[in-house]
Amino acid sequence: HLRNPPPSGFQILVFRSAHKSKSIRMIENNIFRRRAAFYLSRAAALSRSSQRRQLLSSKHTNYSNGAAKLSSTASPSATRTISSTSTPSKSAVRGATLNATIQESANSSSTINELKSLLNNMPRSTILPIVGNAAYIAIASGFLMTDMLQLRVLLVGGYTGLVAFHSLHERPLKIPLRWSAVFVAVNIGAAGLLLMDRYAPTLNSTEHPDGEVLYEQHFADILTRGQFRQLLSLARRQHVPAGTVLTRENQVSESMSFIAKGGALVYHGQDVAKIEEGGFVNDVAFQRGPDTGAYGTVVTSKDSNILTWDTKELRRHLSSRPDMERNMKYCMSDHLVKSLLRQRDAAHQRQQRRQTS
Repeated sequence: HLRNPPPSGFQILVFRSAHKSKSIRMIENNIFRRRAAFYLSRAAALSRSSQRRQLLSSKHTNYSNGAAKLSSTASPSATRTISSTSTPSKSAVRGATLNATIQESANSSSTINELKSLLNNMPRSTILPIVGNAAYIAIASGFLMTDMLQLRVLLVGGYTGLVAFHSLHERPLKIPLRWSAVFVAVNIGAAGLLLMDRYAPTLNSTEHPDGEVLYEQHFADILTRGQFRQLLSLARRQHVPAGTVLTRENQVSESMSFIAKGGALVYHGQDVAKIEEGGFVNDVAFQRGPDTGAYGTVVTSKDSNILTWDTKELRRHLSSRPDMERNMKYCMSDHLVKSLLRQRDAAHQRQQRRQTS
């Protein structure tokens, strides 16, 4: 006991950990060997079955030939003995088959190693980071765009890249893959609607007489062709004679009009202004709110063709289309500014005539 003292606690811990790691390695090696043997046996199933048949047939022919030779020279009793011992036993056949399987497994192990090296060296490992980074760059670039169509197009490209990124994995994550495909479909639909709205076909003259002319002259710089088509679908065409009162000062009007052809006069107190062709009527009250009275009394100065909208219906339509609502407000403000500039120029010309006279 004095010559060989008992091990300390630390030595026991080190021994146990080393023994444990060694046992774990042995278990992992056994599991790997079993899996490798299983896949090798599955891969060589057809070749083993064919070799087994060939081996059995060759053994049987050899034994039968040997028995026939001995039976021709030996006695009947010896012939019976030889014939009884000439058939191969099941253990011999199993041993021969097992040897053939082991030999085949050894030969195919090199092939499996080559396949593994090819899988490890495939360009997928280099393509995946490029595809993933490009997809997220496209998505981030889309969120920086102010134009909705460009945003949708970049989102379609980005989420398509994510679908490809998840699909190229050996075991793709199904939830991100499916939702990325859903986002691709949603953004394709939204981009299609924007394309139809922005690049709509020309207006049919039978459905909207002079619609294309009105669009090119007064709305092409602000509204898209699709938005103008929606605006015309909500409008009611009217032909009114001269002297028709369209609005009254400080009274709430349920309609807003656009003078497509003709003209009108605006009476606000003692001031009188003109609304020429291409101007809106009651647009200021429409922008200020539903309970706002008209700015002045508007009376047509000659026979006019006007487009009239119900203000409630138009507000309801624009509330669900923010892009069209923004463009429509800008369009009315633009027409109002142009009308004021024309009135200023007309007043300046009148003043110059008075001074010269």
